[in-house]
Amino acid sequence: MVGVSPDESFLSLPKFPRDRFVIEMPTGSSGGPCVARTWDRQLERQVACKCELDPATFNTMTDAELDAAGLSESMRAQLERAMAVSRRYSLVREARLLSLVDHPNVMPILDVGRLDDRLAALVMPYLGGGTAAERDFAGPWQRVLEVAMQIGRGLAAIHDAGILHRDIKPSNILFDSEGWPRVADLGLACRTSDRENMADIVGTKAYMPPGVLEHGHQDVRDDLYAYCMVVFEMVYGRRPFATDADRDRGRVVKASRGGGTPRELYRILARGLAPDPDKRWPSMKALLLRMERVRGSARRPWPWAAAGLGLAASFAVGMLMSSRPAQADACEEVMSELDLIWNDEIRAELRGAFGTRKAGDGMQEMANRWLAVRAQECEIAKAAKFEIAPTPCSAVVRDRFQATVQAFRTPHLRAGSSFATVIAELPAPEHCIDHPEDAEWGYGGFLELRNIDVEVEALVRMGDLELARARQADYMELAHEQGAEYGVARAIFWRGEIRRLDGELDEAEADFELAYEEAWALGLGVFGAEVQMKLVAVAGERGEIGVVDAHAFAARAVLAEFRPDRVAELLQVHGLALASGPQEVRERGVGLLLRAVEQREAALQRYGGTRELLSQAHENYARGLLAVGRASEALKYLELALTVHEEEFGHGTWRTRGILLQEFLVFVDLGQLNSAEVAEGRILKLDWDGQNWARYTEDALWLAKNYADAAETRRAIKVLRAGRAIAVKHDLSNSIVRFDLALEEVANR
Repeated sequence: MVGVSPDESFLSLPKFPRDRFVIEMPTGSSGGPCVARTWDRQLERQVACKCELDPATFNTMTDAELDAAGLSESMRAQLERAMAVSRRYSLVREARLLSLVDHPNVMPILDVGRLDDRLAALVMPYLGGGTAAERDFAGPWQRVLEVAMQIGRGLAAIHDAGILHRDIKPSNILFDSEGWPRVADLGLACRTSDRENMADIVGTKAYMPPGVLEHGHQDVRDDLYAYCMVVFEMVYGRRPFATDADRDRGRVVKASRGGGTPRELYRILARGLAPDPDKRWPSMKALLLRMERVRGSARRPWPWAAAGLGLAASFAVGMLMSSRPAQADACEEVMSELDLIWNDEIRAELRGAFGTRKAGDGMQEMANRWLAVRAQECEIAKAAKFEIAPTPCSAVVRDRFQATVQAFRTPHLRAGSSFATVIAELPAPEHCIDHPEDAEWGYGGFLELRNIDVEVEALVRMGDLELARARQADYMELAHEQGAEYGVARAIFWRGEIRRLDGELDEAEADFELAYEEAWALGLGVFGAEVQMKLVAVAGERGEIGVVDAHAFAARAVLAEFRPDRVAELLQVHGLALASGPQEVRERGVGLLLRAVEQREAALQRYGGTRELLSQAHENYARGLLAVGRASEALKYLELALTVHEEEFGHGTWRTRGILLQEFLVFVDLGQLNSAEVAEGRILKLDWDGQNWARYTEDALWLAKNYADAAETRRAIKVLRAGRAIAVKHDLSNSIVRFDLALEEVANR
């Protein structure tokens, strides 16, 4: 156990020997500290190193810098709050709190210090068993209850030390190789006596009790609520609330596990999930005492064991029922109506695709709500002796749900989408109870608007700004017609991006700020963070580094909590903006781009899915390396990006062409002309294979110009003559004139 004195600051931490740690593999990533599996040469063991930049490095901005950044009032308020929180919540502070707790079910610290003048590291044991979010809690319920109680004992020890954890969730429960848990990550914890920090609204929204967002944390009963949510998921395989309204009212979904799981355990957890703190258990110790009684009662012989009933069959049936709302019991046949649309396999697929379980969980909750409505429809139909079939309303809601599932499973449709926003915009199935004939309830909205959003995004990425501008105008008109505020905000967002790419930075900035205000008004924090990433790019093109950091930091505060799968995307935007700035900040940008590569690699290893995101990270890292003069290293990553991309999509895509163009420039710059000629041939072959003669001539002119600028006159003339021949063959008169002028210019150099 390592003690940390209360007055210890970042710079007063001891500095670790340079060669003490060997980083083996990143094990976690978010907008906050990075975590890596590490070999500790001093302790001669594997450890987990949690690393964090000194907040003073870039998390703090003076009032003058904030004024100079020109942020809107809402952006500035969000940023100031995020900076204030980050100044207080550091690794040093976490180490100090951890040193107060000594319990076998709480993650200990082995050491704390500085890796260099900017990077602090918290050294902890490496457990190797993953997190509760990654584990399957199948098997006897007694084993699951024992694990849950060990987690509870660890949390009780934290409370006994006068600390409120404030971020109890599955990903903060770590397991060793034997499957036993430890409560980890006190990064957002605080002493219950510290009223200033207790007033901060921090943590993960999905595990916060009602009222915390409005009034802040109160006492240990907030942790108890989150703990009961985690245990409910472990025992019953689903979240305890079907909707936010149920959560606010404390209506816990009826669930069972089978295998003789006592009903009393459900009632114990339901009490801990009461929205009113006074109706919850008063402390973790009181809750654990009741759970112990349940466990004790289970030690008596099971009466059905002597009868020879199959425990495995009983457990399987119980787990099947656990994901079904209680209301559906009266009409079992309706439970199969979504089987071909939605199942556990598709849910797991979405987890891999988005890099988080939240997308699958959100769609599961929507499926449960629809099935609950169908059960009610079924009961009404049976009583009236009608045909048991979906009403027109529930049928179109089902179709809308199915279309969304298909969109989420299609890479180019889900790319860049905010799954939380899409799910939130799905029509409420409950509407169909009172309006069974409303066949329009499920149409419009996401389906049509999402299609045009994807189309505009694709056109922007391919560089067809003229057509993108026309479709963006159609998008705006359609969104206004449908009264879709989110659609209007997205259309404004794309107008800003088109203007940015066209060099109209002032107009683009105005559009992005308007889109941000719309996102703020609609309560769409993730979309707001997406807008801020574009503002990072605008500020980067202007060289306004203070503004770059301001927007990037504010966006990170949101994404780290709600969309950690998009933090790597932010790192790339931030890194590229810095890499294009003054020389003194370029290396910092390259460091962020490398972190993005590491995060993409870790996510791919953990969740699987498409490698295209990793290819994009490789390409952007190469661009950063070029900005600091490391061209040879950049070539390696460009080739890696190209290889991975072509393995995913084959040859001939617009990204293939873009990477080849970058490689060609680097080869020419390094004087590797044979390699440049190979890249040249591949570029022109793409145009030839696509029979795109206009682009062939444009590419030939561009290639020749770069050869000529490098004093490679012979190669330039060769490309120009070949391009002119194509222009003549296909009767491209304007191109013929341009080739003649270019040939004359090169000859006169």
